[in-house]
Amino acid sequence: MAIRNILLSYNGLPGSDEALALAGLLARRFDAHVTGLLSYGPSRSVAALGPWITPHMLDAALEAETARRADVARSFAEASRKLAADRPAKVHFMELGGHADGSLMEAARVYDMVVLAACESSTADTAHLAVNADVVALRSGKPVLIAPRGVTLETLPRKALVAWDGGRAAARALSEAMPLLEAQGQALVCAIGDDRRAVRHEGRDVVAQLARHGVQTEWRHMPRDARSIGRTLLDVAAANDCGLLVMGAYEHSKFSEDLVGGVTRTVLDDSPIPVLMAH
Repeated sequence: MAIRNILLSYNGLPGSDEALALAGLLARRFDAHVTGLLSYGPSRSVAALGPWITPHMLDAALEAETARRADVARSFAEASRKLAADRPAKVHFMELGGHADGSLMEAARVYDMVVLAACESSTADTAHLAVNADVVALRSGKPVLIAPRGVTLETLPRKALVAWDGGRAAARALSEAMPLLEAQGQALVCAIGDDRRAVRHEGRDVVAQLARHGVQTEWRHMPRDARSIGRTLLDVAAANDCGLLVMGAYEHSKFSEDLVGGVTRTVLDDSPIPVLMAH
């Protein structure tokens, strides 16, 4: 799959500009369109007041929300000015109401990839604008590329760490990441845990798959230790100069990961590098 049509979640919250910078690198590398999307739900104040709000108060609240969205659109236009100048008619912006996650997921289904921020800090006034990267990765049906918190990249990463457990989500992530892996040309495939012969055979198959796509690939097996799998992956990425992590999202249920923590949650909270997730 070629990357020609990128959907960027842009809501003006912290992390939006880092996600825009990452989307811009992709757009330049793959000659792709970038569409900034402000997806939003009803403000918490309007939803909480419900039938008790007076028409005058409702009008004032709706006007304030319209003004806020206009500010976000202006911020996007300013932040994307250079990208738009370099790529005439290939940078776009739109708004979709309903629900921040839901509207983004519905829009994503006709794009090649979604780019968004890792963790958005929101207040009671902006919670209805915030999207959840894990939910979008789990339910959109599209690969999600997550920009690291507080890091603006100058170039696309040269080497990727591919987390491999033989599961469906990992296979999906590997497939969706192939354009990036082919473009950058280097990958380290890492399995953590079981050291059965079947796992080693599987690793050779993954390396062969990547090699046939022109990707220079290493295989690494890491035994389980006191660290979580998510922490181990991040440590392996740092030790091997990997600038991108490719992994499946939520091989276990989202509820169990939210309840006790898990690979997806750890990586989203702590990764200093972009993460490509698919489910």
